[in-house]
Amino acid sequence: MGSNTVFLLLILACVLTLVLLFMASRRIQKEGLTVNDQAKKHHFKRSVEEVQRQQRQEHAVANLSEESGSESVSYSKHGFGKTVEMSVDEAIGRLNRALRIEGFQILNDADLKAILHKKDMPPYRMLTAYHGELAARAIDVEPSIGLITIHTTVRQDLSDTVHVEFSDPSLTAGISSHAALGELADDLKSKILRVLQAV
Repeated sequence: MGSNTVFLLLILACVLTLVLLFMASRRIQKEGLTVNDQAKKHHFKRSVEEVQRQQRQEHAVANLSEESGSESVSYSKHGFGKTVEMSVDEAIGRLNRALRIEGFQILNDADLKAILHKKDMPPYRMLTAYHGELAARAIDVEPSIGLITIHTTVRQDLSDTVHVEFSDPSLTAGISSHAALGELADDLKSKILRVLQAV
């Protein structure tokens, strides 16, 4: 085989390698753009769903304020609650009754003042509750979600005002991509708002 033939074969091999590299990079680029587009669409869809859920929650809280005649009901990104004109013990009693009526079970009732051994701290109680039916439905949708628990604080501040506050169940549901969990969180939120209204 002459040197010219070897040289031509080397050039041909280089050209083929370049063509294959070019085709591979085009395919990777195309598939990468497709994945990115799908991720962007999924992120946009979740963002829209989160905004709609937030609007529904704010609307529900506004309705609660109108129905209860209380302007102390407030909503934040962490949860929602209101101030009440009663003692912490009375608020706990009403809260327990209202939770049971809505189908919740109390898992834990902790006296934070006693746990921290702070004599000068105002009364501060923390309750954990769950709704059996909704928790079972949530586990069916996503077994790793565990129980969708509700955390409630009943606390007195330094001005002797008593606050009843609930965690927002949509924060737990928000860690999942399942839309069904968002709907469950909305159902849970409606029940909690009724509990809050009854306290």
